[in-house]
Amino acid sequence: MIEESISDLEIHGQVVEEFGSSTTSRTWYHYLLLAACVLFAAVSVGFVGSIFQKSLPTWLHHPATIITGSGWQSPTGPFGGLAMIVGTLETSLIALVIAVLIGLGTSISIVFFLPRRLRNIVATLVELLAAVPSIVYGLWGFLVLAPWMYKSVDPWLNSWPFAHTLFGDPSQQYGPSLLLAAIVLGIMILPTFVAISREVIAVVPQDLIEASLSLGATRWQVIRKVVLPTSRIGLFGAAFLALARATGETVAVALIAGGVAKVQFHLLDPGTSIASWIATEFGEAQGNEISALMALGVLLMLLSFSLSLVSRWLVSRQRKVMAQV
Repeated sequence: MIEESISDLEIHGQVVEEFGSSTTSRTWYHYLLLAACVLFAAVSVGFVGSIFQKSLPTWLHHPATIITGSGWQSPTGPFGGLAMIVGTLETSLIALVIAVLIGLGTSISIVFFLPRRLRNIVATLVELLAAVPSIVYGLWGFLVLAPWMYKSVDPWLNSWPFAHTLFGDPSQQYGPSLLLAAIVLGIMILPTFVAISREVIAVVPQDLIEASLSLGATRWQVIRKVVLPTSRIGLFGAAFLALARATGETVAVALIAGGVAKVQFHLLDPGTSIASWIATEFGEAQGNEISALMALGVLLMLLSFSLSLVSRWLVSRQRKVMAQV
């Protein structure tokens, strides 16, 4: 046994030595990969730097107004981005709630309730929603969902107690709204949440599930008291990643949110978001307005980047937890 181990080590050493000599002889390939890495880093730094450079006049002269100001009508500025920031947060958070409620049930059903032959089919169909272009979602929301909500859903919501406070004046509502944009966004980010949450739930150790079942727990008790608590960190990571995607959606929100730059807390009234406002206004922007739009782009980039980092950290932490179980 010892002699066989020694011979295996000698063979492994010869393979490593041959591989090392072959790689050192191919110095051009090493330099090619190094050049590709440097080029990618330079392009990334140049991209981010150019965005900051274009937005620099706004940060130097009106740093607070772009965050706290509520007016964008003046052609010369200062330009306020509070309405876009509030609209982005409102639509993204409502979309996240919709995606988590539907997506978590979908992931649990795929992993635990569907027959094995149907799991891959349903998972593939859900994830194929991510391949649908955002313009298609926007057109569907504008042509199909908006008329239906205007005729059926909006009157029902306005019949709720305190509806005027939550949804606004019914006489001022004409179809496009923040709630409509949030619903479409929730459908758009659903595949992202389902794809990650399904993986997180599927890697829960089978020993924990079988031990709980052997102690007399029902399937629902196992899901509620074992699966969800064990995978909660990864589920939060999936939610943050879905939220990061929702904040950056542009075309669909531009079509169905209404495009009104007004701080709006009534969900059935029109509004806008950072990404959709940049898309609709940039074509006719001049002078200081370009700098203000770039500043909004910087805010959106920082928000999305921060959410993505938090998501990656939570998912990696979940993997470490699963490795220790």
